[in-house]
Amino acid sequence: MDLSLFRQKDFFPSFVTDKLAAMIIYYKEKHSLIAQANKTDWPHLEAGVVLLLHYKSNQENPEYVFQLIKRSEKVKQAGDISCPGGILHPAIDKSVSFFLKAGIIPVLRKQILNYARHKDKKTISLIRLFLTTALREAWEEIGLIPFNVLFLGALPYYSLTSFARTIYPLVCLTPNPFQYRLNSEVDKILEIPLSFFFQSSNYASLEIETSMVNSASGQNNKLPCLVIPDKTGNIDILWGATFNIITNFLRSISDDSLPLPSSSRTMKKVLSNSYISGNR
Repeated sequence: MDLSLFRQKDFFPSFVTDKLAAMIIYYKEKHSLIAQANKTDWPHLEAGVVLLLHYKSNQENPEYVFQLIKRSEKVKQAGDISCPGGILHPAIDKSVSFFLKAGIIPVLRKQILNYARHKDKKTISLIRLFLTTALREAWEEIGLIPFNVLFLGALPYYSLTSFARTIYPLVCLTPNPFQYRLNSEVDKILEIPLSFFFQSSNYASLEIETSMVNSASGQNNKLPCLVIPDKTGNIDILWGATFNIITNFLRSISDDSLPLPSSSRTMKKVLSNSYISGNR
């Protein structure tokens, strides 16, 4: 792939929208299955997250970056890198999504309708609903103002069996810089250039060690991950759901030209019971 695409500030957003509009997403079908499951004793949560893109012009090599959060020690999945967003609150989010439909943010309403012009009404309604959830949570977590958001498209849902949760990712652009205002759930913001994902040396295999209840003692799993150095000489590791959401997005816009993760480089991560429960 020609990585200069990520430096084309004006062309890239429309390019992404066209690519995402061609994707098939099964929000309607999954939402219906979850609604049926929630009538039983096995509740399943739904979450909306926003994959934020921003054009960084004030750096040596201007290009688009992902704006991601690192979860604080006060929440579940502490230390993980995630997209801003959170759990659907049906009553609140359905009410607020009505205002999106009515055009309280005209640009967002127009972009949703333009992107989803070939999709059915139920799918459009669910995109609007989970975008509402994601933006509400992003405002709480990092101070993102919904009026500073352009909607580019939806990505396929991603289910987490360990958490009985399904994530609906929406890709958005923040056209203007904003002052991050982090709440207690967020440790820091990471701004990762899109081109970083196209360098094979940045990938590794992540060895997960866990002694969680209901898991075999010393159980190990190996998963692909991205290793991100910071300015202090430390590293952050992107793995799991967010890794898969982002790489799925990048494969979709690059005609599947991402490098394969390196199997020769191994990182380790230990998960305790508090990783799932959030109790420490």
